[in-house]
Amino acid sequence: MPLTATDTRGTPPVDLPRRPGTVLFMVCAAIFMLMLDATVVTAALADIRTQFDASIDGLQWVIDAYSIPLAGLLLTFATLGDRFGRKRMFLAGMAVFTGASLALTLADGIVQLDILRAVQSVGAAMLFATALPLLSAAFPEPAARAKAIGVYGAVMAGATVLGPVIGGALVTRFGWRSIFTVNLPIGVALLVLAALKMPEAARASGRRADPLGSLLLTGGLMAGVFAVTRSSVLGWTSPAVLGLLAAAVVLVSGFLAWQIRGAEHPLLDVAMARRPGFTGTAIVSVAHMATLMAATTYLSLFLIGTLDCTPLQMGLRVIPLSVGAMIAAPLTAVLAKKVPISVSLTVTMALVAAGMFLLGGFAPGDGWTHFLPGELVGGVGLGAITAATQAASLTFAAPENAGMASATFGTLRQVGMAVGIAGLGSMFGHVARQQAASGLAAVPGADSVPQDLRDAFVHQVGAGSGHQVLEAVPPRLQGSVPALTRVADHASVDALNSVATLGSVVAAVSVVLAVIAFTVDRGRATRAAARTRLTGV
Repeated sequence: MPLTATDTRGTPPVDLPRRPGTVLFMVCAAIFMLMLDATVVTAALADIRTQFDASIDGLQWVIDAYSIPLAGLLLTFATLGDRFGRKRMFLAGMAVFTGASLALTLADGIVQLDILRAVQSVGAAMLFATALPLLSAAFPEPAARAKAIGVYGAVMAGATVLGPVIGGALVTRFGWRSIFTVNLPIGVALLVLAALKMPEAARASGRRADPLGSLLLTGGLMAGVFAVTRSSVLGWTSPAVLGLLAAAVVLVSGFLAWQIRGAEHPLLDVAMARRPGFTGTAIVSVAHMATLMAATTYLSLFLIGTLDCTPLQMGLRVIPLSVGAMIAAPLTAVLAKKVPISVSLTVTMALVAAGMFLLGGFAPGDGWTHFLPGELVGGVGLGAITAATQAASLTFAAPENAGMASATFGTLRQVGMAVGIAGLGSMFGHVARQQAASGLAAVPGADSVPQDLRDAFVHQVGAGSGHQVLEAVPPRLQGSVPALTRVADHASVDALNSVATLGSVVAAVSVVLAVIAFTVDRGRATRAAARTRLTGV
């Protein structure tokens, strides 16, 4: 049967074929490509570091330059999609994303690479903002929608953790630029298919963009991430870091105040944010990305730099994450109707915390199989959380505002990824540099090595190069290579273990906070129901 969509701006209704299967395919293909690009670069970081002599900060921004604009613009594009048409937004996003991918294949410096990743994320934000609303319109029946969301969640989780595998194969065979080149045929094909086959859904009336809100949110996120990334070098008490932190607090506070009291058409529906379960869901949305997902970046660097894996071998060694995620996501989407969100999200976040803990404790001499239990347990948690939060997001708003609801949680996930990459990267770089410097000082004859060479050694170990740094050891120091190898390996091991420790603590705390939030919300709902029974109102 045809789907009737009414253009609320006054134009006559238009009969549109629903084509739910086609819509599901296009949305899932687009999301697979977007999520792949969020993580595929982990396989290329070692080569990018070598070619551009990039620091750990520069490498972090290859990922955060994608996450931060995505987080800051999701809500804006969701509003515009609800207002002007999700099909139009989908097409525009695919065009921007594909064009930026082409430009990335030609980048000739780390700064240019980071800037183009930010442009790419603008297209990604348009696509993410329309994905779930398009599925919601294509599958209006709850049972069919739950299955579609399960497929969507499985694709999203699978792409997230398959990124290093696919990226590893591409980098090993064709070089790091191929991870962006591969987007071109896929993007063009989806652009043509969507233009011809994707139906338009009903548009929301009276909705406008909120440029000031977008500016405040994006600026606050950028300032906060800059502060965290620079803290490992400058220290938390440095004027620059304190100034950036203060700016982040002011801008984010300004965003919240503007959404509550000033914006005529706010990006964030405050009433939605006050609904039971929202706070706990938000905590989990941020925490799982900030911990296990962000930690996979540094696990990938460790596998390549310290355990001597090729990019492809590295990708294969993190595939247990994919297996767990792809099994858990569709099952969770089906069970989401039977199990309360408060239970499913806290249990699955606890699995992420357990997986994060199991990744730690690596000792010199251990092999990559040490990470298997953590990857499997954490992967199940990641897949389940992805599906559960997707299903939950559609319960917090009316269908015409589905874009805002799904984009709110998409924003929170990207905030978690950006902050997690910065925070865990700051810890990794600080510990690696500190251990490399102290270990180097204990190597016999190190005092006779020029300071610039010692600084370069410490810098490269801090950037995650592991003992690959020894490839540049001058001939006169070749006799010290075994000792320097031990120094680099121990520094990298300590850095990775510190990331696992910090991530597991943050994940555990988030479980506690989510339980408290859900308990408070459940208590409020119970009291409200009791008042209704007593008063009849």
